[in-house]
Amino acid sequence: MLVENLTRLRSLHLGGVKISARGNEWCKWLSSLTNLEELSMSNCNLSGPIEDSLQKLKNLSIIHLNRNNLFGPLPKFFAEFQNLTSLHLGDNNLSGSVPKEILQAPKLQTLDLSFNNLLQGSFLRFPPNASLQSLLVGDTNFGGRLPESIGNLRQLTRIELTNCKFNGPLPKTLEKLTQLVYLDFSTNNFSGPVPSFTALKALTYLNLAHNQFNGSILSTNWSSLLNLVSLDLARNSFSGTVPPTLFRSQSLRRIYLPQNQFTGGFSEVKEFERTSHRTSPLLVIDLHGNLLQGRKPIFPPQASYLDYSSNNFSSVLPHEIGDFLQYVCFFSLSGNNFHGSIPKSICQGSSLLLLDLSNNSLSGSIPECLIQMSASLGVLNLKRNNLNGNISDTFPENCLLQTLDLNQNRLGGKVPKSLVKCRMLEVLDLGNNQIDDTFPCHLKSTLRLRVLVLRSNKFKGHANCQENITWPMLQIIDLASNSFGGKLPQGLLMTWNAMMTEKDEPYSEILHFPILKLSELSFQDSMTVTMKGIELELVKILTIFTSIDFSSNKFEGPIPEAIGDFRALYLLNLSNNALTGTVPSFLGNLLKLEALDLSSNHLIGHIPLQLANLNFLSFLNLSNNELIGKIPLGTQIQSFPEASFENNAGLCGPPLKAPCESPPVTKVGPPNPRTGNHINWNLISVEIGFVFGLGAVIVPLMFWKRWRIWYSNRIDRVLFKFFPKLDHRNRNHRTIAQWIQGRRLL
Repeated sequence: MLVENLTRLRSLHLGGVKISARGNEWCKWLSSLTNLEELSMSNCNLSGPIEDSLQKLKNLSIIHLNRNNLFGPLPKFFAEFQNLTSLHLGDNNLSGSVPKEILQAPKLQTLDLSFNNLLQGSFLRFPPNASLQSLLVGDTNFGGRLPESIGNLRQLTRIELTNCKFNGPLPKTLEKLTQLVYLDFSTNNFSGPVPSFTALKALTYLNLAHNQFNGSILSTNWSSLLNLVSLDLARNSFSGTVPPTLFRSQSLRRIYLPQNQFTGGFSEVKEFERTSHRTSPLLVIDLHGNLLQGRKPIFPPQASYLDYSSNNFSSVLPHEIGDFLQYVCFFSLSGNNFHGSIPKSICQGSSLLLLDLSNNSLSGSIPECLIQMSASLGVLNLKRNNLNGNISDTFPENCLLQTLDLNQNRLGGKVPKSLVKCRMLEVLDLGNNQIDDTFPCHLKSTLRLRVLVLRSNKFKGHANCQENITWPMLQIIDLASNSFGGKLPQGLLMTWNAMMTEKDEPYSEILHFPILKLSELSFQDSMTVTMKGIELELVKILTIFTSIDFSSNKFEGPIPEAIGDFRALYLLNLSNNALTGTVPSFLGNLLKLEALDLSSNHLIGHIPLQLANLNFLSFLNLSNNELIGKIPLGTQIQSFPEASFENNAGLCGPPLKAPCESPPVTKVGPPNPRTGNHINWNLISVEIGFVFGLGAVIVPLMFWKRWRIWYSNRIDRVLFKFFPKLDHRNRNHRTIAQWIQGRRLL
């Protein structure tokens, strides 16, 4: 209403002013400003559909209504504004199809419809001599193929189609867009080979990641693109060699080529090492997940991010490797075939925040200087190598280590006492080594600990600590395959708050270590868990995932009540111990549980019916215990295989083959009003009749000879009738009746 009567107003800029008005209000207020040429109301909390009353503003050339709460269709009348040059409606909730007339408006230079997830559209034809300079439709439902007429956009400098539904090959006419500075076609379904970008001399940013492109990228002379700063071709199916011209570029700062099928090595880039080594501006090289090979990758002198993981490089690490890591923050050679020892010169990388040498064949001891580098190092990942010796107990006072992963080596000794200084520690994985120690109670100060893996070592003793230890953020603990004994640590369990509090899955995070605060570069922690009897690699550890594995130890006593509070628990494995008592009914409270293994213990009693509450349970093993009774009928518990319940001698019912014996049925009538008990006269009359009848036969046989003889003859006739062979053929033998009678007389 502030501007409602300013009918001669030509320019209105209210961006960021919280107007909070619906469409029928703000559109009505503006409809009287018929001389208005510029309307800028970005981020004003405007809502509702765009009303038809706005079509009165036919002089508008600039419309900026992005970052509001507008919904409904995109009005067709915008195309009728003859002077319209800039239309920004991004980051709203618009829906429906975009009128083709808007896409073909003759004077339109900037069109921003991005971040309208329900908005649909396609590019059928671009008119000759189109004026478009900036076309932004990322994060919408735009799709289809790019037409050959895209070559008509000769003035285009920026095009963003990221995260849409485009498909098919890229038209060769893209080579005509010589003014193009920024091109982002990432996260679509484009396929086929890519055209040459050699003619796009103004290009600074090229992103084709997350598509289905294939073929080589040798058709482009990358060194001729003197303005190209960032190249991202990640997650496609590109093949062939990595062009040496990429590394000769004097402008490229970032090269992302991971998860393709590039082959070959860097032997062709000798010129790089001779001439460009000291002047290369490369800051980021990401080539992980390819088929690259050779003796060693390239180490640009100014680089801060080097990822050559998951390739086929095979050699010893250069003894002078530290000379190349002066500015490197992220350095990963994981998943190759490097062997030999870790050079001590690697500690010269004073800027290192992350060092990942995992999944190689490195041997020897861990350099003590690497442990001391934890004053700056956030992630040290050396898992799955052949390292031996003891872990140096020289962690510095100002240790900033967040992840220490030494899983699957041949390390011995004890858990370093000085590790307690690493108060930022979130992931500690010492599994599958030869560490001979007791439970690390000295880690009482690591309040941020989320993952603790001590699996398959030589740990022994109790897991209870006299000192007060609280790990409120602990979500994964694996003590399996050691010699821990005693009762399960009830007091320690009660501090694991992260397992008690349920989190909303859509808002879960991935456990990661940010490399640079002002960039998207980060390292994702990963680990191996044994779930359903199978080892699974968790490449992404969600903060909602929780797991307890105490299997294959010597724990005894009952299952602690504290476990009944772990309502966020996904996996519980207490198998192969000496636990006693019953299967507790409070396990039915663990509604998130997907795997439960209590096998090979000494548990007794019945299977609690409460286990039927576990709707997500997909693995259950109660075998090799001393359970009794019937497996609960009519529940999902019966859907598990026979192996889940076998070797419980007292257990019966499906899916086991052992049937449950029915107890004798006794009819109980109403109580007698006098005695309180019912007398079954029918049963008594039968018993009296049986006694009198038996007496009527037995007494004469005992005291009356004629009756005895008559009875014996009658019995003989009956027997001979059913057994004829006993008749005349056996006359020399006494009759059966006589034999019986003789036995009685004797």
